[in-house]
Order: sequence, then C-alpha cells, then structure tokens
Amino acid sequence: MRRILSGIAILPISWDAVEKRLDECIAKERSTQAAAVLSEVAAAVKERKFSNEFVTSFSENGDDLSQWRAYCASEGGVSLGFSNEALESRWIADPAGGRASWVGGSLMKVRYLDKGNYAALDPAIDKALNMAAQLEGRQGFFGPTQHKDVARAALSLLAASYRHAAFRHECEWRLVVNKPHKPMPGQRFRPGKSTLIPYVEVDLNRNLKFELSEKYMLRKVIVGPTPNPELSVEALLGLFASIGEEVEVHQSSIPFRNW
Repeated sequence: MRRILSGIAILPISWDAVEKRLDECIAKERSTQAAAVLSEVAAAVKERKFSNEFVTSFSENGDDLSQWRAYCASEGGVSLGFSNEALESRWIADPAGGRASWVGGSLMKVRYLDKGNYAALDPAIDKALNMAAQLEGRQGFFGPTQHKDVARAALSLLAASYRHAAFRHECEWRLVVNKPHKPMPGQRFRPGKSTLIPYVEVDLNRNLKFELSEKYMLRKVIVGPTPNPELSVEALLGLFASIGEEVEVHQSSIPFRNW
C-alpha cells in the first residue's frame, strides 16, 4: 500500500513564521557572535529557492464531525487507523516501476501556533542550530558541511510540524519526507485548481531493507456517517476476512444527516 505525499502546498505559514522568529531573535540577541550566526542562518532560510519536502497528514481523532464534513463525500467514507510501524517507511516509489529510493524524513506530532506567537518555534530553531553545530565541517555530498546549510535543512523538516492554531481540533501527525541536498526522487505531478502539484508515493510498512512487515498496516477502520452503517461494517469485515487480516471495524458515533 502506498501513501501520496504532496509537495507544493507545504508550510507557507510555518516557514514565514520561522523567518519572522529568526528576525526577532537577532534583534534581541546581545552577543555579537550569536547574532552573526543567527543572521547567517536567517539569510540562508530566505534564500531558499524551492520546497523539497513532501507531507501527508493524519489525525489522532478518527471520528470527528468537522473532518468527515471536510474530507469525505456526503454519502459516506472511512477513517483508516494505521500502525505506527507502517508510517516509519521512507521508501519513495519509482514512477517507472524501478527500485524505490530511501530518503530522509520523520513522523511528527503537529504543534499549533497562535497568531503572532512565534516564540513557540524556539524549540525547533534551537534543535536545528544544535544539529548544525554538531555537523559543521563534516563531509557531506558536496564537500564539508556548512553551519547555515545544515540549519536550513533541519528547519525545513521541523517547520512541517507546525500549523495555524485554527486547525488545532484536527490533532494532526504529519509524515514528512525530504531530500535536502538533491532533487526528490520519484516525483509525479497532477493538476490542481490553479497549478501543477508535485507529489511522491511512499511504500508503507517496509523496513530499511525494503522488506514488507509481517504485520498488517491497518489496525482499525471507522465507517463514517452513512445511511447504511451496518451493511458498510459487514462489507468491510468481509473484505478483511477475504485477505486473512483481522482489523477492528466500527461505526461512527455521529448520526447520518444529508439535509
């Protein structure tokens, strides 16, 4: 099973917040040396030409009315509960059917930013700066690594774990994959409403050797509000039984309305 990760709608709000918080930190910093380091990182962030991160979102709440309304057809839908192990895969499928490519990335709990509260980004900025300090000068793909480039790469990944507080009710986790120093392999493109949208497909439930886990990736399925909930549950149980898998299947607690 594969999961599609989109790459163009990622992080404009979070990335802008990172830039603003770096500027705030520079203005408040009393140490000339520390301010110079922050300024170098801020300049590298602002020079960032394009996004090379691809993101897909999950929710801790599998039965939420607002999400059924936003993401499912009015006649019904399902909420899929994945195992954590299934979402640890970083294998990008090759559109031509060749060998998949392993890339960087992480499964991260989303933190929500109230408007103007850019100080909430400090843990991510500190983590990126500490990582950059530890890796500076080590041999990379294109020679010794530079502090500003490592910090920018780390921030590009960490920024994905932040979102506007208006979406707090969605209780998100995000699977983020990235390739900081090279173009992302396996890119595909689909038409959006106003532009082409780049995306990749991740082969889920595979380990570092590309071996498929013996455990099935789905743990639980919730059938959304529908005029035929009992039939829907029975059909899904039959589907999983036909492939020899035991998966919990439940009806949504939310009544069906099609007014």
